[in-house]
Amino acid sequence: MDRHIWQGFTTMVLTFLVVFGISTFSLVGTTSTQFGITTVHAEKKTRQLPKLLDQQIAILVGLDINPNWVKEQSAADSLIYGIMKPDDTVPAGINEDYSYLVTSNRDKEISLFFKADKKKVTIKYANHGKKLHTKTVPLSRLVEQSYWTKKQRQQVNKYVGALRTE
Repeated sequence: MDRHIWQGFTTMVLTFLVVFGISTFSLVGTTSTQFGITTVHAEKKTRQLPKLLDQQIAILVGLDINPNWVKEQSAADSLIYGIMKPDDTVPAGINEDYSYLVTSNRDKEISLFFKADKKKVTIKYANHGKKLHTKTVPLSRLVEQSYWTKKQRQQVNKYVGALRTE
């Protein structure tokens, strides 16, 4: 009988420690108390996106569509970045809101058009002037995929430094 009382006492002490530990942990999140029970609501920490230049977004878009193409064309000093102008000849659905990333190497031609806002990037792309594909991706995904680590940022910025402009 003494053993059962001791086990009950131990369970009660452990429960108290867990509840006390959770209530002191609440400094990290928000708490609410109802019927004498304290609950903890965890807060999801979000990473803040870095401020990106349009040229950096161009490289991130290129890496999303075809990373080998970006690497090869950058090494060949063939990547060209620009902002659409009213007199540019482009496929339907692309206007002055878009920027572009293309190559001077006609054998490896991919045309990337994109426009970005604070949260998403709309990408329109075609291989060798064929059908235009459209996709919208969260900017956060492009950053997490290719610009999160120091090494990734250095590589993207290296590609940006090699861009030619029209």
